[in-house]
Amino acid sequence: MKIEQAQLSQLLKKNDVSADTKKDVKLKKACNDFEAIFVKQLLTTMRKSVPKGGLFGNGFENEMFQSMHDDELAKAIAHGKGIGIADVLYNQISGRSSKSTHRDSTNDTIK
Repeated sequence: MKIEQAQLSQLLKKNDVSADTKKDVKLKKACNDFEAIFVKQLLTTMRKSVPKGGLFGNGFENEMFQSMHDDELAKAIAHGKGIGIADVLYNQISGRSSKSTHRDSTNDTIK
């Protein structure tokens, strides 16, 4: 379900693309973005359970870096293979059965 912003805007600008296809692409992106937000929250919660300290200390700079790192890590996880929430959410909203839609492991797109 990997959809880059450039690909999305290119697809949506084409006149020969049906309205259903445009909705489908937007829905896939929204589901993928939701998964990224969920994974970010998961990472943040897990990080809070680990005792503070270590090599870099507990300063504001470290917290800021960790937050930015968690953001990018969550995006990378969600836009890669993900944890499956985007697929389930997409299937639920679009009305497709979970058996008919699956990730292609070679390029991380929904088929």
